[in-house]
Parts: sequence; structure tokens; C-alpha cells
Amino acid sequence: MSKASSKSNKMQNINTSDWQNVNGSEQLNDIPDDVFLNKDNHDAIFSRRTALKAAALAGLGIVSTGALGACAPTSSNNNASGSNNGSASTTNYGSTGGGANDIVWDKEVDVVVVGTGTAVIAAIASSELGAKKILVVEKDPALFGGTSATSGGGHALALLSWNDDEGISDSRDKVLQYMKACGDNRMDANVQEAFVDTCDEYAHWTAKLFGWSKWGHINKAFGDYYELYNGAVADGFGHGSWYPFDADGGQLNAPKQWPIYREYLDSHDNIELCMGTAAISLITDANGATVGLIVNDGSKDITVRAQAVVLGTGGFEHDDDMRRFFLPFPYYRSNGVANNTGDGQRMGAKIGAQLAYMDETFGNPYYVTSKDFTPVEFKYDQAGSDAFAPRGFPHSVMVNRKGKRFHDEATMYATANRAFGVYDTGTMEFVNIPAFWIADSNFAEIFLLPGCKSNDELPEFVFKFDSLEELADGMGINKATLLEELAAFNSNAASGNDPIWHRGKPNSNNTLAMMGAYRLVPGATLPQSCLGVVEKAPFYCCRYVPGMMGGTRGGLHINENAQVLDVLGQPIKGLYATGNCSSGVAAYWAGGATLGQGTVMAYRAAKHICGIA
Repeated sequence: MSKASSKSNKMQNINTSDWQNVNGSEQLNDIPDDVFLNKDNHDAIFSRRTALKAAALAGLGIVSTGALGACAPTSSNNNASGSNNGSASTTNYGSTGGGANDIVWDKEVDVVVVGTGTAVIAAIASSELGAKKILVVEKDPALFGGTSATSGGGHALALLSWNDDEGISDSRDKVLQYMKACGDNRMDANVQEAFVDTCDEYAHWTAKLFGWSKWGHINKAFGDYYELYNGAVADGFGHGSWYPFDADGGQLNAPKQWPIYREYLDSHDNIELCMGTAAISLITDANGATVGLIVNDGSKDITVRAQAVVLGTGGFEHDDDMRRFFLPFPYYRSNGVANNTGDGQRMGAKIGAQLAYMDETFGNPYYVTSKDFTPVEFKYDQAGSDAFAPRGFPHSVMVNRKGKRFHDEATMYATANRAFGVYDTGTMEFVNIPAFWIADSNFAEIFLLPGCKSNDELPEFVFKFDSLEELADGMGINKATLLEELAAFNSNAASGNDPIWHRGKPNSNNTLAMMGAYRLVPGATLPQSCLGVVEKAPFYCCRYVPGMMGGTRGGLHINENAQVLDVLGQPIKGLYATGNCSSGVAAYWAGGATLGQGTVMAYRAAKHICGIA
């Protein structure tokens, strides 16, 4: 698979000294221009495509024997922290993930990146740092960017120098304290520290490379998710949902970001992009170092030799077995693309990689967008996502089939989703699945009901009842308990209080921010609290089930440089992972957690591969 055209603007190797400021205190204009694309050629390069380029996407059939070593990894002492990476041995292929003893290489590159979501940053950064041959393979034949490209596009980042412009006060200690709490103290401190110390550097690097004016926010929704944790930024604002803004000050959401990354790949002749090409198996040498992988273009297997492999294959939410094996309670929905079937996790485990946090997801409740609910059905869904939180708006509650509330409905979706996992030992079931969301006519006068463009036309999954008694009978909820529960709730809500689940306390700030931004009926007055009585007929109800915003969160255990670790905690030479196929950096700590940690760690992986400290 050869290039159809010769592309100008070869990348130069970058001097290590240009990148020493890992805290990002350097201002954008102080970063050396030769680190980036030639400014004069930038517009021409990014607008240029060649018709013959499409031919290169068909497969990997043509053998390339280009020289390796342009992007040599640093030497390794194989220490437990995994801070160094060693050059892979290329003399003995007796032990291979692909099961072959004598390798005949169809393709030889410096770096191969698997996946075009957040991992695409590893390809771009490797190119900027001097890699002469980079291969990017994407399993999907058409969708470049995977789930990342279909997301909102916000990034959870920390300590950006643009904080001052937006009046955000923060500190390194506060960020790390907050991230640790969000992850239930389970995640690796060294990885979190590396991430925090790289965020600003990464943001400035992308801004200058792509000609963006800044990174910033559009509103206070999707900021810090858990204001009750120590270290959260005041007002729930500052860590989450950072967006890049173009040279004219326009916000760039994901559908605008990923075409920019695609243009970069297409305009550089040291990068080859192969759509519809899946990674099948890693190839290791006799010492266990990763020296390449086997990919399939839809018709044949191809062996690719590489000094470094970066896996960015996403989660495992669309694999029935892996969900059963690893997740602690049933899930039913995800907006992660159907290609997220645990490919990276399986490939890594096959060669001895350690898996971590496989019981975790980027959780998100979904309202069931069908009249009936099938308990065993798992499917892709975007329409039913409750990321915009109508479940927590005033004049509504959520109950289980016993008629009892079971969480603060206005908490952020990641924690709300965890409440579904309660197991009732008396009835031997997950009693909160499905749950039932109930709203009254006060709600319908202020907010759009789930799935509605107008409340005058209800979808089939939003049920309407003239009384709470009819609702309980119609939905299969314990009637007596429901009436008792709502009587107590209404008494407390009327005085602005929720002594049981603490709804309306500081942890509801994100829900308050989302009310006006996303769900307000035209002309309605915006409430100032997420508490409101549920008493005015008619009443509305729909079912809720646990799901995932972007997919599962567990994967290959990585260190601070995104190197994959083996079961003894040692780095597997030549193998890196980022995004949802990796153990990541933190839990669902703020809006854009998937994109923030995925891109920053992909950037760190590229720097480590290319010997930049």
C-alpha cells in the first residue's frame, strides 16, 4: 500500500529541550515554530487531498521495506514503574502473539496506531516528533474517529493556563485530591500526576499545531461532576468540558475536531491510514517485547512490523461475554460504536498484559425508547441517553418497582447509574432495574418530556395517567408504597428539602446548569431549584435502565507513559494503550473524561516512543 502522491512539508525531529516544560507554564507563542507545521504551508496542506489517496485505503497488500529507527525508543532498565521503554529485539520470533515462528513481514513502520478515536493523537504527535513511517488502522470502513467523533467533543482537562481568563482558581494538589476521590482511591497516582502535569502542554501544542485560538468553556454544565468531593472547583466549573476554539473564536465540537485530525493524516506522506482494517493479534519476540501485529483488511491477514504499537480500540460493551464476565450488574444501552468489542483487551491479555478496572464503565442512565422492555436486550442507543438529566429536574422523581426512591435523581449520570446495582437479598434481584421516572403536569409546563420535541405529541414509551393510582397499576409499581413515598417527598420538596437523598444540595449544580441549556419549554420560567412537588395530574412515566456514555472503562493497565504493563507490573516493551481499552487516568471525573485522558495519554505515548522526556 504505497502513497499515491508525494506530500511536502516533512516533519523535523524535535529537540528534547523544547518540551521540558511539562507543567505548561510556557505561553503558546513561546513554543518554537519548528515544532509545528510550517505556518506558510498550513492552509494549503490542510485543504489538499488527492483522488488517488483512496486507493491506499483498500488494503495493506504492497510490501514496504523502509528503514526503521527514525523514531527510536529510549533504552530501558525494566523498572517496576515502567518509566522507560526498550527497543524491541528483532532477532528471535519464537514466541508470538500471532502464533507464527518465522515472520514474513508485509509491512514495516516505526509506529502503528490501532483506532482513530483519541489514539489518533499518538499518530499525529509521533509525526510531529519525527517518525518517518506511521500506520493507522481503523476497524470501521467508514466512521473515522469511532465513538469519540460522535461525542460532544468536550475534554476533561486540568490546570490550563486559560483558567485565569475564565476566573477559575485551581491547584495541582486540589486536582489530584479530587481525581483520587472520584476514582474511589483505586487508580494509579503516578498516572494521574503525569496526566495533570501534561494537560496544559497538550492543549497549547494542539492549539498551535492546528491554528486554534484557545481552549475554553461554553457554559457551566458538565464541569466537575461531584462538588461534594474535596478538591472540586467552586461552582462545578473548570475541569470538565474544555473545547478548542478555532482562529475565529468558534467552538469546535467533536464532529468538527475529528475532520481536522483526518486532514492531518491525509496530508502527510509519512502516515498511512487504512479504514476497514482490524487488528487481529500482537506479535512478540522471545523476550515478550511487542514487535508488530497482524491486521486484516477484510480479505487477508497482513503482518506489520513496528517499533511501537499504540492500541486505541475502545471498550468491550458490545461483547456479550465480556459484559457478563466483568461487569457487576446488567447493562442495557451504550452510545459506544458497535466496533467496541474488547479487541485491545483481548490482544493484550493474550501476551500477558494486566487488565485493570474491568468492572467499571462510563455509566449513564437511559430511558427506554420502546413501549415494552426486554430485560435481556443490550443495544446501541443515543436517543435514550439521560446525560441531560430530566430525571433530576423539579416536579419529577424516580422509583423502583417497590415504589421507593433509591438515589438523588439530580446527581450526575455516572453516579446515578451506580444506584442501579443494588441487589435485593429478599427478592433475589436487582430491584432498581428497570426504574420508573415519574413527572407531573408542572414538569410538562416547564420542560420537554423525554424524547419529545413538543409535549403535545408523546412517544410510545412515555405513558400518561390521570392519577398516581392508575400509574402504579399501569406500570407495575407497588401502589401503597408509591403513594406513601410521594407524600413524604412532596412535603419535603415544598420546603426545599430532601433529608433522605439530599437532592438540591451542591452536587446538583450541573443539573441546574443543564435545565435552561437543553430542556426548557419555550417561554417557560427557569426554576432555581431541582426540587419540586409531584402532585398535579396528569402524570407521566417512562422506564429507565443502566447504560454507558461511551462504553466500558476498564482495560490494559498502563503506566504514566501509557505503556502497557504485564501481570507483574512491568512494562511490555513496544506496547502502549490509550482511551477506553486502557486503564485510563481517573474515573468519570468531569465532562469529557473519555476524550481528555485519551488524548493526553496518547500524546504522552508518542513522546515516550520518540524519546522525548
